[in-house]
Amino acid sequence: MLISDISKTGKKENVKKATDLINHLGLSHRSKSYPAKLSGGEKQRVAIARAFMNDPDIVLADEPTASLDSERGKQVVEMISHEVKTRNKAAIMVTHDERILHLCDRVLRIEDGQIFEKI
Repeated sequence: MLISDISKTGKKENVKKATDLINHLGLSHRSKSYPAKLSGGEKQRVAIARAFMNDPDIVLADEPTASLDSERGKQVVEMISHEVKTRNKAAIMVTHDERILHLCDRVLRIEDGQIFEKI
């Protein structure tokens, strides 16, 4: 196999992975759009897709549901949870959105400078 063939294979795999992520996050209708034309929530979902493209061992998510409606926010957190559980990853998420806490394995709460584990 030529080096150029490896490069083409990698590109094809990356295009497929990117397309799958875009579709899963409900952005297929925006795949040809420039960032300036995207809403805040769409930009946020693109950032999440970009993070997953790199296949990280740890996902750090700061307010992943901000700028998203409740259904899309739930979908994004479910996607992060699925990635963690099925691909042996770790995730640390900071959020004020208590509706998604049931999807987390461990919840810590910071109040008045003290850390408490939520049971």
